Amino acid sequence: MVEKLESILQSAKSIFMRYGLRSVTMDDVCREMGISKKTLYQFVCDKSDLVKKSIEHEIAADKSNVCKIHEMQLNAIEEMLQVNNVVGEKLKNLHPSLLFEMQKYYPEAWTVMSQYRKEFIVKIIFDNITKGQSEGIYRTDINPHIISKLYASKVELLTDPSVANSMDFTPLQLFEENIKYHIRGISNSKGQELLEQYLSTNK
Repeated sequence: MVEKLESILQSAKSIFMRYGLRSVTMDDVCREMGISKKTLYQFVCDKSDLVKKSIEHEIAADKSNVCKIHEMQLNAIEEMLQVNNVVGEKLKNLHPSLLFEMQKYYPEAWTVMSQYRKEFIVKIIFDNITKGQSEGIYRTDINPHIISKLYASKVELLTDPSVANSMDFTPLQLFEENIKYHIRGISNSKGQELLEQYLSTNK
């Protein structure tokens, strides 16, 4: 049963990413998986429940990916760039209307994602700042508690569908510029040199 639910949520995420939320029906999900609606409704109550469970599944995947990056024993700047790469890959394949549709039509899923993103991003940034300070590549005259919350608020703003659309840039473009802006702002001279080396290597 657990494996079947995993398969359903993985397929649902894939089709939502490609086509958005509103245009995808439960019949579409069933066709994608080659299962009956009766089988699908053994695991979810309705489409709203499917969207919410898909978000929760994505959250679990995010946690797993971040744990894997931590295990790589990178310095703080490399670690942030790796996390950024993981997020960037998702944003590349994100249907432009998905976030707008989730916010407007699936408020429970949107609340789950927004709350998690706030808490998760704050923790990632706080831990990364304290790590970088201990490694001697981040400034020590900044407050990790304040900066981590400011960063999370900025990401929340930049991923707001209305804000991204009004700027005429994609969420990926905004996110990539934001991470460089952030690291430059918290790095000391040694960290600045490291960042520029990584950026020039990965052009």
